[in-house]
Amino acid sequence: MIKSTPVTSQSNVPSSGVPRDPVVHRGKVVIYRVFDVAEEIDLSRLESILSDSSVESRVKMDKKHRPSVVVRNAPVRLRLGEVHVRIGETTYLCEGFATAMDYGVLSISLHLPLPKDARWSDLIRLGAAINASAGSNDEIDAVCHKRSAEVSEQIGTALKNPSEWHISEDYVLWFLEEVSGIKKASDLLEHADLPALILAEKTDTLASPSRDGILENTFQYATDDLVVIDWNSAVIYEPSGQMEIADIIEFALSHLLEVRYYDDLLDRRLSELYDAVDERRRSTWRRRFSNLAHEANTRFLEISEIMERVDNSIKVVGDYYLAVIFRAAIRRFRVLDWQQSITRKMNSLARVSELLQGEMNVRRSHILEVIVILLIAFEILSAFLRH
Repeated sequence: MIKSTPVTSQSNVPSSGVPRDPVVHRGKVVIYRVFDVAEEIDLSRLESILSDSSVESRVKMDKKHRPSVVVRNAPVRLRLGEVHVRIGETTYLCEGFATAMDYGVLSISLHLPLPKDARWSDLIRLGAAINASAGSNDEIDAVCHKRSAEVSEQIGTALKNPSEWHISEDYVLWFLEEVSGIKKASDLLEHADLPALILAEKTDTLASPSRDGILENTFQYATDDLVVIDWNSAVIYEPSGQMEIADIIEFALSHLLEVRYYDDLLDRRLSELYDAVDERRRSTWRRRFSNLAHEANTRFLEISEIMERVDNSIKVVGDYYLAVIFRAAIRRFRVLDWQQSITRKMNSLARVSELLQGEMNVRRSHILEVIVILLIAFEILSAFLRH
């Protein structure tokens, strides 16, 4: 049975009011950087290009969770090998992966094994160091950008209309397999400060509303697993080591990147159209508006097609566990808000196209009227001259 478990601060914090500091015996932190590298990636072509050991596999769900999601064209995962990355004052050895998705997204993930018998407070400090690096020119971003560029160059013939957007999505996922004193997953809520780890808050004590807001997104499939999802980080407790939940969150993260990309693209296209309309140069009026109307129509069809491809990349079925997790991640990432913004701007683009087409039709009508008047005047003048 699937459980979505709102947890009050009283149930998460021991009676002393101070969260305990359990020891993590086995686990890892997965650092994501997700990039838009092309309009589309031909995954079959990619597999033929990289027909070697670097191609790990197509991303698949296990039999237990497979009925809950339908992946139209399963992403291809590439093994990047060992990657050294500096976080804070320490250099870590990670295992790198690249996940290519057919709608033009390349996700770089660094799997950093947690130190053996690391205390919870150590994880929070590590999380703070990782969060401090997000969005800056630190080594994590530099390493992931470099790996993304290398993979994009290697699979260049599989990319349709390659591009590189200046914005990427970052995310941190804590994957725990064995924690001291945890016999069932619900014990983790009692003995570990999950909100502090998710927010990487090592100094301030979180208020109850902040804690409760994070723990509202707690989910369980069985008594021995647990997932807590927030907008910038998640915690997965999975003793089996299966990564299906992480894959589903990565899917949702790629959707967030795409809706942000096309929202930004629409902003730029609309701005260009508005600026061009404001110029109103008489000498090129008719040609300019004809080109603008064609551009508006082309962009509308192009973005509609691509957004449909993104939406159809994964379908959720019923209320199975992975479907619930995917919907929760989409909701927490506010993907639907971005989609509504895109819809509004697409409607504006369509309206601009209609107005430009109408303006062209009006001007054509005026020109035809002038021509008719000139012909009539010519006939009258010709008749007058003949007589």
